Amino acid sequence: MKRIISLAVVALAAVACNKEAGEVVKPVAGSNEIRVEASMPGATRATMTQFEAGDVMGLYAVEYDGDSVAPLQLGGNFINNEAMTFDGAKWNPAHTLYWGENACDFYGIYPYQQLAGVKDVIFEVALDQTQPSTDEALGGYEASDLLWAKAERKSREDGDVFLSFKHMMSRVVVNVERGPNFEGELPENISVKLYNTATTAEVDWTIGSVKKYMFSDTKTIAMRQLDATTFDAIVVPQFIERITPLVELTMEGIAYLLEDSISFRPGYQHTITVTLNTSPDQEKIEIGFEGVVEEEWNSEDEGEL
Repeated sequence: MKRIISLAVVALAAVACNKEAGEVVKPVAGSNEIRVEASMPGATRATMTQFEAGDVMGLYAVEYDGDSVAPLQLGGNFINNEAMTFDGAKWNPAHTLYWGENACDFYGIYPYQQLAGVKDVIFEVALDQTQPSTDEALGGYEASDLLWAKAERKSREDGDVFLSFKHMMSRVVVNVERGPNFEGELPENISVKLYNTATTAEVDWTIGSVKKYMFSDTKTIAMRQLDATTFDAIVVPQFIERITPLVELTMEGIAYLLEDSISFRPGYQHTITVTLNTSPDQEKIEIGFEGVVEEEWNSEDEGEL
């Protein structure tokens, strides 16, 4: 996802900023158009992590009455889950929307979905995150990666509304590396799965929080492959004990189960390095499983894969 995305909301949602590369766009104070810019942390070079034409986000707005603001609700808000579609350059609302007389808090939700509520909403991450996105539907990884943003007390006089999105779930990355004693090339048919992970979450869209659903089953997630030796997946924040297998690495028809304890934290990326070495008789592969490296996934300064 692009680090800075210009979108414009026609009146109460979005219209194009028409920002050329390198051009600084100044807020239009007092305009009836609401121009919205959004930052998307954790962007990488992989095209699957950037917004593409056809992506849709949901936009909500709630009004102030003096110093009091209405709570976000499933319906009856000033803007109710307006579908904003990205055309490759700007975000377009499904309807033309206009500023009211009062200031508003804005909420952004990606990917777009028909919500069943705004608190204690049950959400399930995809078990098969190897499936890519198509023109008709998001892939398993993208559909699981919940993003949330809020801009408080914005009015016509403030000009542009800036939405700073954050990742709500956890991300796990598995890197497979050749050890100093590995002979030959790495296998080309590597696949990686995450074991024993709770896949159901409870989401609170009013504050942008997510936690493991207490009655969630533990299941296996097939990880997305970014390149020959790098895999990733979206997981529900949770703690996994070492007594259960965590990662299954399959190469040339042989599966290797690796154990470790790990605390998946919301908005964090957890990187696991698996090192392969060939045994002296070259009849089997020895695997080293390094500790988890944790970094804030929502940081604007995150490095690229």
